[in-house]
Amino acid sequence: MQATLDAEARGKADFVRTKKKLEQDINELEVALDAANRGRAEAEKNVKKFQQQIVEIHQVAAGKNVIAF
Repeated sequence: MQATLDAEARGKADFVRTKKKLEQDINELEVALDAANRGRAEAEKNVKKFQQQIVEIHQVAAGKNVIAF
């Protein structure tokens, strides 16, 4: 009987340790996901800015070609 109780106590302790570890892992993954999302948003912002700059450069270049002729 005592062996059964000891085994149950060990099993419960293992469960609690595993649960805490998984909760920590989830928290770390959430932090990493937030950082990745912020990085993605910043990259998207930069892409839009660069696309606009390319359009403006094309417009200037096209304007200079028209004037040169």
